Amino acid sequence: MGSQCPQALAPSSVADFSQFQQHFRLQDPSVLSLPPSAFLALASSPASLISEISPFSASSPADPPAFCRSKPGQLAFSEGKEQDDAGQGGPDEDNFRASFQIRKLASSGHLEEVNEVFRSLLQPDAYAWSAVISAYSNFGCDYAQALEFYHEMINTSVVPDGHVLLEVLRACSNLLDLGQGMHTHSCILKYGLDSDVYLGNALVSMYAKLGNLDCACLVFKKLMHRRDVVSWSTLIQAYMEHGYSFEAYDLLDHMQQEGVQPNEFTLVCLLKACSNIGEVEYGERIHSFVIEHGFECNLFIGNTLMDMYVKCDSLERAQILLSKLLKWDVLTWSIIMGGFAGRGLFQETLEAFKKMQENGVMPDEVSYVYLAKACQSLESLRQGSLAHSLIVESGLELHPLVGGAVVEMYIRCRSLEDACAMFSRLPKHDLSILNVLLSGYGQNGLSQKAYQIFLSMEQEGIEPDNVTFESLIRACSISGDLEQGKQVHCRLVKFGIESWVRIGNALIDMYSECGFFEEAYELFDESSELDVVTWNILISWLAHTRQVKEAMFYFERMQHEGFLPNQVTWNALIGAQFDFEGAIQLFGQMQQGGIAPNEITFVCILQKCCRSGCLEQGMQLHSDIVKVGLDVELVVQNTLIDMYAKNNCLETACLVFGTLTKRDVITWNVLIAGHTMHNHAQESFNLFQRMQQDGVDPDRATYVGILQACSSIATLEHGRQIHNLLIDRGLELDLHVGNTLIDFYTKCGEMEYAHVVLNRLPERDEVTWSTIISGHAKHCDYALACQCFSDMQSERLEPTGGVFLSVLSACSHACLLDNGCFYFRLMQQDHGIVPSVDHFMVLVELFGKVGCLKEAEDLLETLPWISNTVGWMTLLGSCKKRGSVELARQCFDHLMKARSKSSSGFVLLSNVYAHAGLEEAVDEIVSLRKRADTWKQPARAYIEIDNQVHDFVVGDTSHSRSEEIYSTLTRINTELKEAGYRPHVALVQRGSSLEQKEKSLWAHSEKLAVALGLLSTPEGTTIRVAKNLRVCADCHDVAKLISRKERRDIIIKDSHCLHHFKDGDCCCKEFD
Repeated sequence: MGSQCPQALAPSSVADFSQFQQHFRLQDPSVLSLPPSAFLALASSPASLISEISPFSASSPADPPAFCRSKPGQLAFSEGKEQDDAGQGGPDEDNFRASFQIRKLASSGHLEEVNEVFRSLLQPDAYAWSAVISAYSNFGCDYAQALEFYHEMINTSVVPDGHVLLEVLRACSNLLDLGQGMHTHSCILKYGLDSDVYLGNALVSMYAKLGNLDCACLVFKKLMHRRDVVSWSTLIQAYMEHGYSFEAYDLLDHMQQEGVQPNEFTLVCLLKACSNIGEVEYGERIHSFVIEHGFECNLFIGNTLMDMYVKCDSLERAQILLSKLLKWDVLTWSIIMGGFAGRGLFQETLEAFKKMQENGVMPDEVSYVYLAKACQSLESLRQGSLAHSLIVESGLELHPLVGGAVVEMYIRCRSLEDACAMFSRLPKHDLSILNVLLSGYGQNGLSQKAYQIFLSMEQEGIEPDNVTFESLIRACSISGDLEQGKQVHCRLVKFGIESWVRIGNALIDMYSECGFFEEAYELFDESSELDVVTWNILISWLAHTRQVKEAMFYFERMQHEGFLPNQVTWNALIGAQFDFEGAIQLFGQMQQGGIAPNEITFVCILQKCCRSGCLEQGMQLHSDIVKVGLDVELVVQNTLIDMYAKNNCLETACLVFGTLTKRDVITWNVLIAGHTMHNHAQESFNLFQRMQQDGVDPDRATYVGILQACSSIATLEHGRQIHNLLIDRGLELDLHVGNTLIDFYTKCGEMEYAHVVLNRLPERDEVTWSTIISGHAKHCDYALACQCFSDMQSERLEPTGGVFLSVLSACSHACLLDNGCFYFRLMQQDHGIVPSVDHFMVLVELFGKVGCLKEAEDLLETLPWISNTVGWMTLLGSCKKRGSVELARQCFDHLMKARSKSSSGFVLLSNVYAHAGLEEAVDEIVSLRKRADTWKQPARAYIEIDNQVHDFVVGDTSHSRSEEIYSTLTRINTELKEAGYRPHVALVQRGSSLEQKEKSLWAHSEKLAVALGLLSTPEGTTIRVAKNLRVCADCHDVAKLISRKERRDIIIKDSHCLHHFKDGDCCCKEFD
């Protein structure tokens, strides 16, 4: 047996009797005959401890359990008026007929006529009073009126019988009237009915409901040998509802020792007790009893067993039980759906809903709420919309719980428009639903709309709470809307809740996010109540803005003032570190301080591995993550995929992806980006299809990632299809999406479409203009690049370093040295922009292109960056055209000192030697490259034909049309030679015959792609090819000649610029 239940409050002595009696205002003179001990036994705890009747009751929630209802002839009465009536032959004929008519009218709900019939009696007897009290208590649920009739009956000196007292106890229980209940108990004692088991059970139920477990136990004990299954079930339910679930379970043994076997209701109460304490072993014992006594087919008990297993975290047992049930109802499926949802198994929640429908069970509001929550957790707008359609068909759309769940679902699925539309259809708005909508606007930074909702709340007379204001401040914080934030701040002062710590924290966060640091510091210093969250907000903001020293200062200060840093504090500091070494050092200190890392900690460190190229350290972290069991966290898994992809381990990234049992939109986005980064655009397209087949809706980031895949290999048709999807989703005019579309069209050689997108954007930023200027630069269109620069300034946008980089690139492609130097000075003198290494590299390239090699060398020698492989590589590439062998050797020496692992330096120097006719030097550099074991990225070319991407490597014969491709190239080679074409055989390694060298040149990947384009597209169609490396001089010349001979535009996008061949000419000046 468990610990004893605490005793209820009671008078401590007989001396307290008069005060106790006066406290409950017991006005019936007859109770004065009771000894004080009787009142001490009936002592009660405060009415605030009232608990509800079990929801498993078959009767109305307001009624006592079914087994407590009275039935004529069931009560064994003591001597009294009832026996006198019986001795006289029962009630008189008028009372008998009236009683019968009253019960008949009551069962039909005609209470007004009941009252008329009763009032027509000249002298109602006990039968008539019993009938009218029962009518109002049992049928009309008008318990106050039932008690009025009872008091009237007492005043007419008619002695109540057991039926009447049972109905009065029912009324007291439902009206929560402890005083009247105790008065009724005194009457039961007075009339000698206290040994009646039915009244005893009703008294136990009443005291339990009114929070008097001690009195309930006293009555139960007095029943002694007359206790039946109802008595035990009532006490078990009382214990369970008052939080004594272990004691409730122990009562099972005692009742069986008395020879009483539990019934259906007992088992339900016991299973409920097991659910409360979370002890599945106790529940399994009840389950065994259920099987032994043939209750396993009882749906009521089966549902309760399932509920017990779900709440005891044994979902697998619940599923087994579900499969064994012979029939199901809506509660069955709601329980299993709730179990899946509670475990985060939202896809399984949807499957359970589907099975419920397949089994012909009509969903109710609870199952629809679970359905909406599953869709919102999966963040699947498509599934959410389907669920909403079902809800509309069911007619439950406007149910408060269901409607609120649909609003929240649309918010989580990032469809605020649908959420707002659903909200507007609800007939009544309460604060909880309004706060959900405000939270959605807040999370998306829509401060103006959030404030409009707030004003409408006030107009509807709904008073905001702390959560309301917190959402409003959050909206202003995310959007950076300081003015709106100040208005909200003023409202906070008006409502007098600005001192609440969470509101104060939100305000500090809002002012810091809006860049008003002084106000944030002032609020921080003036706060009368700080918590660790306050410190974390300040430290996180400093860390986010890379003010690492200031962040560390407040980190030390918070500890000095008695606040211990938690995981959030450490994670913010780790995330602020610039490199992996600094992050891992703090990681060690965090653990030494007794703070265990969480998933965010590992995500922060893994992100450093992504940027620093620390693959080995990342793999070690992966091992640590598995050891602490955080490898199941989706955010960690997504970051691992990203880390492996960015460290050239795409295969490992795919392996991690393959092990995931759950994938969200971020998972797919990360892997799509990884494949795009490695020029696996076709696989990116396949993943885009797969994610939708798996029920994951693409978001803005998905579309941006897939457009970048299209850009990388210039797949115009794929990109246009994505553009159409963006239009359908209403995302075309999104700034980030628009910028990506502009980039896509420029890289496909479609500058006209790029300008169409540019002109349609409702707002444009520096990235927009930098992208369009860069596009014109790659097309070697300096004039239009400068025009776009002027257009940007006319919109009063301040050019950034990125914009000037694009303008300088345009000057470099056009070989305009003076113009390039002008913009370089303009950037520094007029706009105060400090040149980065990228700006200097473009300048070095420009010097090299116009033949100012010495100036380029001098510039590189004076740069503050010690290791500058890009600059020396760029200058080395310029040496071939000018025949500067000595400078080329110096550039190569710089690359060797920097320990560059790229083979590009060897290849470029080899080309310089070959161009100068130094064949022995070529052999020497080739031999040196082999000894250095440098890696050369394989050349690969891509072409899109009928929505299918075809890729080629040098000498590729794997394509299904290889014979036709090589036959076409052979024909073109012959025809071009007749027209005067001479292959650049010097580009091919020595040791081969002239024929072999020419054959090697004609097997280049871009030539194979162009040949397939000629074979597969109608005459006059533009051929678009993308290459991962730079186009060689021979392929460049051949493409020019083919464009004139075949009368085709040929666009080849390589790693450096975009070559548009038309009528035997190219827009670039690379090989002039």
